[in-house]
Amino acid sequence: MKAIKLASVFAVTAVAVAVSSATFAAEPVFKGTAGLEYQSFEEDSTSSDQATSRGEVNIIGDTGVVYFDLDMEGSTAKTNSSGATVRNDTNGNTSFSLDEIYVKQGAVHFGDFDGTILDSVAYSAGVEQDEDVAKADFGDDLGIRYMVSDELTVALEITEGTNVGTLAVAYSTEVSGLTLGVSAGYKMSDDNLDDQLLTVGIKAPLGMATFSSFARVGSIADADIMHYGVGLDLPVTEQLTLAAQYYTKDGESAVGTDEVDQGIAEVTAYYAVGDVKYYASYVDFEADGSDTSVVGAKVSF
Repeated sequence: MKAIKLASVFAVTAVAVAVSSATFAAEPVFKGTAGLEYQSFEEDSTSSDQATSRGEVNIIGDTGVVYFDLDMEGSTAKTNSSGATVRNDTNGNTSFSLDEIYVKQGAVHFGDFDGTILDSVAYSAGVEQDEDVAKADFGDDLGIRYMVSDELTVALEITEGTNVGTLAVAYSTEVSGLTLGVSAGYKMSDDNLDDQLLTVGIKAPLGMATFSSFARVGSIADADIMHYGVGLDLPVTEQLTLAAQYYTKDGESAVGTDEVDQGIAEVTAYYAVGDVKYYASYVDFEADGSDTSVVGAKVSF
């Protein structure tokens, strides 16, 4: 199928927004996290134990027509181009990026989004590191979305700097306490490659706990995709919460080449005292020399 170029679609939509007068100012909302974290690695790892900052600030604004999210994340101590640690080096490890900015016109949203609607049903647990590399997709971040209903969204998505779009649809609903979701995407390629993904997810109460899982199958550039994950969240007391999840990537890394050692398991314990949340995580990788232990404390605002 020939590639669908989105320039004309964006142009028409932009004109519609230009003639709209339904705008109003809104004060930005500041959200984020502050804290410290220490990571330790197994003995045969190529990484060294390290302390890191948990500093992150999100500036979120919504005028009623335009929504945006600015993200500042990193540490006040950075590594410059020569490898030396310096203070407040703007070219170092701290990032300042525009996560998403899009236009809202009733049920139609268009612009730059933080990811694809295909991941919206890939349900997961609330572990701290969340090494969810199993959620591979087409890399689309620009798009035009139409909310058919609260449950159903359809979209035309595209990766910035390209001209090949993806048709995507996501549906979720609640039935007898269960949350069920399904998403599907088809990339319209010029070179006859097989690019399509189907994801099914479920969240279900299990007594005090919440079980979550997803499975994704399909192909990317003719390589078989088979990813899945399961997770569990358990609030033991008001202060203590446990979370566990397992992700893996099966299928192929390229046509004819099977994925190897792509499983990741993580267990996290959270303990809240006042505004401070303490946590400890253990991340178990199937790949050798990669297991990680993490302890830290953070405050969200």
